[in-house]
Amino acid sequence: MAAPTHPAEAMATAMIRSVAYDDAVALLVALSGSDGIHASLAGPANYRAVFARDAVMAGIAGLLVENDAIASGLVRTLEQLRALQGRQGQIASNYELRTGLSAVASFGTLAPRLDAATWYLLGIAAGARAGALDPGAFHSSATAVVNLLDGIEYNGRHLLYVPQGGNWADEYVYEGYILYDQVLRAWALRLLAETFAEPAWSAKSTEIGRTIGERFWPPDTAEPARPVATVSPTGHRDTFDLAACALLALSNLAAPRGATALEWLARRFLDRGELPPAFHPIIDEHDPEWAALQRYHLHGFRNQPHEYHNGGVWPIWLGWLALALASAGKIQDVACLQDLVTARIAGAGRWRFEEYFHGLTGKPGGISEMAYSATGVVFLHLAGSPRVRQLLG
Repeated sequence: MAAPTHPAEAMATAMIRSVAYDDAVALLVALSGSDGIHASLAGPANYRAVFARDAVMAGIAGLLVENDAIASGLVRTLEQLRALQGRQGQIASNYELRTGLSAVASFGTLAPRLDAATWYLLGIAAGARAGALDPGAFHSSATAVVNLLDGIEYNGRHLLYVPQGGNWADEYVYEGYILYDQVLRAWALRLLAETFAEPAWSAKSTEIGRTIGERFWPPDTAEPARPVATVSPTGHRDTFDLAACALLALSNLAAPRGATALEWLARRFLDRGELPPAFHPIIDEHDPEWAALQRYHLHGFRNQPHEYHNGGVWPIWLGWLALALASAGKIQDVACLQDLVTARIAGAGRWRFEEYFHGLTGKPGGISEMAYSATGVVFLHLAGSPRVRQLLG
């Protein structure tokens, strides 16, 4: 990896490395094996399974740091997902390979997980660009996924309608034309169009990007500063979605909208010494959606205010944010973000790569030894690396 070119970036990167970087890479290596990249070393619920989105993100981290064990784990993940692919092109949300038994795959429990398909496509593209896999072996599989998503779009208006619980925030109450999912689809199509010489995919990516630029901004604001999380036939959900904003900016879709969102985010959170949560504002007992949120869970209610999806601070999305800020040349904001994360980790005591930090207290929450969180730390360390643009640009 090229050395950081800015003194502030070099200082902050060194701080992140001293706190958690080496441990993060070691955890991702430990999670990588012949089955793919597991979600966690911990065992509750089904976190020992291989989750498509978690594994692809971790695999991208491995490609960026040029770690053979993690990169091989990504390839094995993609191969297993291809082998388990549904007849219409569906990609499993997660799977487990059990000795002497058939693979157990899930395509979603409370709702179908549409972002498993888009992360799968991004994983193929990144792996091909890094030379970690033969893209030709994935062409027909990727084509089936692209066709599936075109079918789900249904009306030719360039957006996917995502059911509640249909993406990573699988116990959060938002649905409709969710920005996060549109960005992933368009980004994957653009990268794969180059990989497979499919100009129609590139044209579709451009149309989705144009639609994002037109549809995902509050209509009653003269100069909207950030996108809304989702739109639906009944209106906009004016919620801040960190994952959507970070991925939109990094992918450079709907430019300059992404850069504008980063500026708003820095003013609202980083300049105040705050780490941005997954979603803002929170849903509490006074919110009309509180009752629905309390009912919507699989392994017990986890979305108390400032916890889990409901205002929790997730290292994975802070990592993607760092990559986006660096890509936009916002080095001071990168340094600020890294400093805030360093302080949060140090203040947590013995941090074991839990899923999230409490939005107010900073206390770690959720499952420990998560690939998700280790990946976020690696991305924070790599902000500014030219390999990010080589693999994802």
